[in-house]
Parts: sequence; C-alpha cells; structure tokens
Amino acid sequence: MHQLMRRLAAAGIAIAVVALGAQARADALDQAQPGPVAADVAPAAVAAAEADAQRDYALLPSLPPILRGPVATIRLVAEVKKWTPAPNATVDAWTYNGTVPGPTIHVRQGDTLRVIFTNHLPSPTTIHWHGMNVPAAMDGTPGFSQEPVQPGRSFVYQFVVREPGTYIYHTHVDDLNQLDRGLYGAVVVEPAKPSGPPPDRDYLMLLSSWKIMSSTENYFSINGKSYPSGKPFEVSQGQRIRVREIDISGTEFHTMHTHGHHFQVVAYDGQPVSPSARQMMDTITLGPGETRDIEFIADAQPGTWMFHCHVADHMMNGDNGPGGLISAIHYTGTPDRFASMMTADVMASASESAPSGPKMSQGATLVLGAIAGLTIFLGLPFAMMRGVPRSWIAFANAIAIGVLFFLLFDILRQAGEPLGDALSKMQQGLGAGPFVWLTIVYVAGLGAGLVGLVFFSRFVLAKQRAAVAEGGILSPMALATTIALGIGLHNFSEGLAIGQSAATGAIGLAVLLIIGFGLHNMTEGFGIAAPLVGSDAHVGWRQILMLGLIGGGPTFLGTVIGYRFVSPTLSVLFLTLAAGAIIYVIGEMTKAGGRVGHKELATVGVFLGFILGLGTDLILTAAGA
Repeated sequence: MHQLMRRLAAAGIAIAVVALGAQARADALDQAQPGPVAADVAPAAVAAAEADAQRDYALLPSLPPILRGPVATIRLVAEVKKWTPAPNATVDAWTYNGTVPGPTIHVRQGDTLRVIFTNHLPSPTTIHWHGMNVPAAMDGTPGFSQEPVQPGRSFVYQFVVREPGTYIYHTHVDDLNQLDRGLYGAVVVEPAKPSGPPPDRDYLMLLSSWKIMSSTENYFSINGKSYPSGKPFEVSQGQRIRVREIDISGTEFHTMHTHGHHFQVVAYDGQPVSPSARQMMDTITLGPGETRDIEFIADAQPGTWMFHCHVADHMMNGDNGPGGLISAIHYTGTPDRFASMMTADVMASASESAPSGPKMSQGATLVLGAIAGLTIFLGLPFAMMRGVPRSWIAFANAIAIGVLFFLLFDILRQAGEPLGDALSKMQQGLGAGPFVWLTIVYVAGLGAGLVGLVFFSRFVLAKQRAAVAEGGILSPMALATTIALGIGLHNFSEGLAIGQSAATGAIGLAVLLIIGFGLHNMTEGFGIAAPLVGSDAHVGWRQILMLGLIGGGPTFLGTVIGYRFVSPTLSVLFLTLAAGAIIYVIGEMTKAGGRVGHKELATVGVFLGFILGLGTDLILTAAGA
C-alpha cells in the first residue's frame, strides 16, 4: 500500500511539474516585450486559440466581435493542418490557428493590438501587416525589420492601430509558396468616431489561390472555400450591405461582378472614398494585395443572385467547373439556390470547354496514327546505299548517334513530367503514393530497357547468322534492329499522345502532332538505317519492311490505346524502357564508329544529328505537345 501511495504521489508531482512548465511558458509569452521571444507556446494555449478560430470561422462571411480590453490581444500559431478548399481536394495547409483564412482580427481605431505569434511550421516565417501604419520593427519583413521566426520560436507584434479600414496580415517569407498554402487573414479596423450609421450587414470576401497538383495557381477560394463549399451573402430587402473584398492571391487579378445589383466603392486599400467621387458599378478589379470596400442596397427582386469573378478559369476547381470564385447574394426567406449550378449540364459544359470541337472518329484517328508511324519508312531506304566512302559511313553513323542523343534527352524529359506533377501533388498534401509509384516505374523502366536490350542483342540476335561482327560488336543488321526496337518503344508513347488528343476533341492538336511526329520519325528512320549504309549486309525491301514495322508500328498501337484511355504509368514505363534501350544503342554505335575512324568528321555529325532531332522536336513544341 505504501509503495502504491508513493507511486501515485510521484505521478501527481510529475503532472504538476508539467502543468507548471506549461503555465510558465504561457506566462513568458503573455508578459514578453514586443519583439522576438525564444519560447514556444503551451499546448493548452494552442488548443484555446484553435477553438476561438473555429468559432470565428463559422461566422464567415460575417465579422467576429471586436476584440476588447486595454490591449486587444490575440494569439496566432502558424501550423500545418488538413484543409479542404474544394470538394475532393484536401491539402496540408499552412494555417494560422488551424483555419484558412486565419482569424479575422477585428479592432477599433486607437486600440493597442498585441499579437503573440508562435511558429509551428517546418520553415521560418513572419507576419506582415499589409497596408497598416506600424513601427518599422513590427512590419514583419525578413531582413529589413526582423529576423524570420524560426520553428518553435515566437514573436510578439504590438502597435497602436491608427487608421480605420480593411487590411491584410500575411506571411512575408517565401511568399509564392507560403501564401498559396494559406498563411493570410484579414484585419478590420472600425473608426473611433463613425461618420454615419453602420451598414445593416458587414461581410468579408477574402479571395485567395491554391496550387493543387500544379506549379501554378489553379484553385481559387472565397474565405478559404471554393464553390460550392462556401456560403452565400445573406441579405434582406432594402438593407445596406458592405462587402470587404481582399485579393491575397500570389499572382492573380480578380474581376468581381454582382448580378442584379450595382454598388459603390467606399474604400480603396483601407482609405475612404468621398461620396462625391463614388460611382455606381457592377464589376471591379482587384490586384494581388489590394482591398476594396463596396456597398450596395439590396433592392433587386428577392431570390438568389450570382456574385463571382469574371475571369473564366477562376470559376473552376482545377479543370472542373463550376467552382472557384463563385458566390451569391441570397435574399433571406426565398429558396436558397446557391448550389443549383452543380448540375450535370453545367458541369459538362465547363469540363468540355477546353477541346476545340467534337472528338475525331476512331477510324480517322487510326488512319492518321498509321500515317505518323509509316513516315519512318522515309528514312529507311538510306540503308540500301552501297559503295559509300568510309568518311560518309562515319558521318552517317555520327548523325544517327546525334539523333539518338537528342532522343534520349527528350525521352527522359517527357518521362519526368508525370513525376513532376505527382511531386507537386505530394507537396500540396494530396498523398505521396503516386510520386513513389511513378518513381519506381521510372527507375525500373530505365533499368529494364537497358538490361533487356543487352539480353536481346547478346542472346537473341547473337543466335542469328552473322549477328555479331569481329571484336564482339553487333553486326550492322543486328545493330539496326536493336535501334528500331528502342525507337519503337518511344514511338508507342507518341501514339498515346495522338490518340488522347483526337479522343478529347483537340483535332487541330492531333493533326499537328501527326505532322510533327511524322517528321520526327523520318529522322529516326535514318538513325535506324545508318549502321547499314555502305555495309556488306544484305538489305532488301523485306529487311526495310521489318525494320519499319519494329520502329514505326508501335505508333499505330499507341494511337489505338491512347484513344481509349490515358495512363501516366504506361507513358512513364514505355518512355523509360526506350531510354534504357537507347543508352545501350548509343554505346554500340559509338564502338562501331570508332572502328570506322574519321573522328573529326564524326564529331560534326553528332552535332548535326542533335540539331536535326531538336529541329523536328520544335515543331511538336509549336503544336503544343
């Protein structure tokens, strides 16, 4: 019994010590002087700040109560939290107190504002008081006014709020990254002596952007939520409505438009507009970092009126719509039709707006895919040239090596694009699975292509008569066959692109791809033929047909599959298989070229071959591939 009592006493003492430590941390921050503080915040204080933030967020778009007390104090904790700005798009957001936007700081002119800020992010950060008249030491500019707040450290911002208006607080470290992850909020300063009666409804409309599975801003939200996840602006007939509009997008301008109502701008960037300078309007443009206070009378026919950004792709959630910066003015007591745009017809018209027309028929697609593949035969007849000087043979071989060098560079670039998209998705908190999987496919495909072609050439082709020449180098025909196999793997991925473009209705793009791939394949045909130019190998039309089908046939096969479905895994796999094969082929051709000689001429040939491959690829780039 005594032993049990001692253990309980020890546990109680430990709990007390932890509690006292947490209280000491809270007291250290609460009593700290303005400026940097080498202290963290107690977990209980974080939980309380998050609870207050959730309560205030539920009020949006309405404003929270004004902060009271001789010193208006708020605690902000920068932390990573799950956030769902749009349906089916949950990210690891960087938040203030767990919400996006952060808590709206609502104070009165002349108050002293004290913000106890703690950084729980994995990176340094600051808070900048955008548009507000604050002391230089409180401006939140790293290097100019303060050192960035390191993870686990704190900073106390304290200043007198001197001017009424609508302002912003936001990070000022790695702005393009941290802003688009959610580090921003609004500051609303009420005048100490109002010049007139307050509006009947006072709302906040904070416009922001997100990078979701993209390196550019492709999702847009109002008060942290994209349509249809947000809330409309509730009004009653005859009320005077104020909407405080803020653009905190990193790079995007927004043109906000009201249906059924005209408004006046009563403040620009926190500064009031005199009544004589105001004009009636229904659309206003906001640039990044700008605020506009607008007012209107709810005098339209009662119902649900659209309130949205007029930049078309800002009304989308990625490639799907409607979404983004769409809200509504809803008259209380009438049917709420806010979510009624989410119909099958509207969604179809939005999601199908990108293609240039109806999709190409499957028959026409297959014919054009076959044409793109058959163009490889235009370069193959060079293989039948005989009585060619050794210098010409060296030159032709070197040009082929140059073409293959460019092809290798281009293939690795193309194969890396799906990985880049998956990496961006992972960085936005949408899961690491696709990136890890595609990385495995990339490495495995590269290795399989290289090792597989070694096996194919050494154990399959070597069984054929005269497949291996003197010195262990592949014979000209075996080398040409190996090149055709590697190029065929690459052309399969080209066919996927043709089939996808035709199936989605981008017929113009599909035709340009066929022209570009046709020219590209012609240079590849020459690359296949180069080892046979001037050789003793028997080359007839049967051999030409075989090489053409190996190298060009996969273009047709890829077109068939690409018309039906698109798979990043399939694209990465065949591209990396091709890259591995071409690495091996370049090595074999380099050994063969060394036996022919004429190194100076060969160097020029490699350069010209690379330029030839680049030139045909530029046509594809111009086509939008």
